[in-house]
Amino acid sequence: MPFLLKKEIPLTEIVPDGYVDIHSHLLPGIDDGVKTVYQSAYILEQFERLGFKKAITTPHVLQEVWPNSSQTITTGLADLKEILPPLGITRIELQTSAEYMMDDLFYQRIKENDILPLHKNYILVEMSTFAPPMNLSEILFEIKVAGYIPILAHPERYSFYHQNDLKKYEELKNAGFLFQLNLLSLSEFYGEKVKNVAKKLIDQNYIDFTGTDIHNYYQLGILERGFSPKIAEKVTELMKKNSVFS
Repeated sequence: MPFLLKKEIPLTEIVPDGYVDIHSHLLPGIDDGVKTVYQSAYILEQFERLGFKKAITTPHVLQEVWPNSSQTITTGLADLKEILPPLGITRIELQTSAEYMMDDLFYQRIKENDILPLHKNYILVEMSTFAPPMNLSEILFEIKVAGYIPILAHPERYSFYHQNDLKKYEELKNAGFLFQLNLLSLSEFYGEKVKNVAKKLIDQNYIDFTGTDIHNYYQLGILERGFSPKIAEKVTELMKKNSVFS
């Protein structure tokens, strides 16, 4: 197979037709992602070159840090989309949702039905990197009652779940969470331990979707380098799963 003849397969050769990125931080100035519309435009231009069909960008919603509302997010999207055509960026489709920290603000937003879904009834959620929410079961119940399907962002990065041979991940899957893998996790960007857990989750068929989680030029550069042939083939098959967001 051609992948086996190379040491590292660049991302441009891995991306399947019609890929939809469901996790990025490309609305300028509203979280820890890009700072200007021109930074956003450059990354989206590279996404076009890589063959991405659509990017559903997902700014953080996090109480007391980035308490973005649906209005601030949609306004940011409108401002960005206005500048793209004059810059010649017309092929990639741009939408927005959010990456919701499962905190008290999110609980309130769920109760008020003030949520921007990724697509249909899918929503992207995350946890603190220090510990899971104490009321996780209660939050999950409210998500389901509201009619949403939760996609847990980058589960491989939650170090408090790295023990017990993936037992906690199995519990999360059984509880109703879908899993979104950060492609950067397979490049050791977050460290060797995260990469190894990501590979285990893939081998267990726990990964439902993928995302870039792009915040800046540096991450884009690492991602563009691609992956080893053995990983590259698996990544292509995983990326095809995102077709449900087309």
